[in-house]
Amino acid sequence: MIIEKSSGVGGSWIDKKSLKNGDLIKIKSEAKWVEGQNGKQLVAKVRVKGQAEDVNLAINSPSKDALISAFGEDSVGWIDKILTVAVENGIFAGKRGVMLNLIPEGFVVAEDASGYITIRPKVEPPKVVAETRNKQEIEEGISVDDIPF
Repeated sequence: MIIEKSSGVGGSWIDKKSLKNGDLIKIKSEAKWVEGQNGKQLVAKVRVKGQAEDVNLAINSPSKDALISAFGEDSVGWIDKILTVAVENGIFAGKRGVMLNLIPEGFVVAEDASGYITIRPKVEPPKVVAETRNKQEIEEGISVDDIPF
């Protein structure tokens, strides 16, 4: 029987349980697909702010999609980007665990219409509309209290 070498990654792995919401992580390497316990996973070296060594982190799908939206499809462009951690405890595929979402600046964790976690850009109300409405209110003497909701 031919036995192949494993294509795992060397080094220690992130301790998800030690992280809390708002912790900062810097990506230190290109991300690579590697075979893990539950199939292929996207892994990169990261450094948690305040810690001395780089560790491996498996990047989940919502985080991967957010990184692509924020920094492009080539993970080389993700290196040295600082991300905010959002920790979510729960049951995943029947097993209790911790999910780490990596949030680029200007993005938020949300749910889509089906209830799946997504990380998407923040949406702000258009400033042009607010400025136009205020100008119209001033010119026409309309008070905010006069506008029905």
